[in-house]
Amino acid sequence: MAADFPTLVGRFIHHCGALEFFTNNAIKAFATDPLLSNDAIESSWYKRIGLLRRLLHERSDVEKYGIKSLCDELDEVRKQRNIVAHNPIVSTEPNGSGTEAILVVRHKPAGVTIPEKLTREDVARLVEQSRKLMIKFAELVPAATKT
Repeated sequence: MAADFPTLVGRFIHHCGALEFFTNNAIKAFATDPLLSNDAIESSWYKRIGLLRRLLHERSDVEKYGIKSLCDELDEVRKQRNIVAHNPIVSTEPNGSGTEAILVVRHKPAGVTIPEKLTREDVARLVEQSRKLMIKFAELVPAATKT
């Protein structure tokens, strides 16, 4: 049975949390200064992705294309997370049996074409995209999954 809309939204947000956790762990693994890594963890995910990109380039064996691909995909998921998290979720029926969508009225990144709403299919695609990115991150940067 296919997941209902609220479950898909929850899965996507959960995947984003895991990807942020991976980002934080990778920064801690490659930053030689604990003060830097602790301060970085408190900054926005956008800034942490930039720091991760620099650390992986300078202090890891991950090939350059892998770093670019990983960080570009992280940034895309980050943008989508903001759209999902900061826009209203609507349903045409009170019991959830109608058309469900996320109405995109806020947090439209400059230069990015975003539809006026994200449908169930759109959110299912985001769940799959973020799931695959977690796997890629764990394969490219095993230190990211350490607890």
